[in-house]
Amino acid sequence: MTKKWLKILQKENNKEEILKIIQQILTWDWDGLDIIKMKWKDLYYRCRIWKIRIVFFEKDWKYFVDKVGYRWDVYKWL
Repeated sequence: MTKKWLKILQKENNKEEILKIIQQILTWDWDGLDIIKMKWKDLYYRCRIWKIRIVFFEKDWKYFVDKVGYRWDVYKWL
């Protein structure tokens, strides 16, 4: 994880829950998660948790987390 992700997780009260959701994403256990495929990027998805967005992508049948951030910041850099 990058330093920016760590700052975001330190500000949030539910950082353990966010980390658990990231683990769910990486293990393909998407039940109950608000995940949609991004229209402008191939093989990119986003997961919405409160005001936090987790952007991840698929490569060779594996998922990798690209960005974790607040909704107003995370889409700027895609």
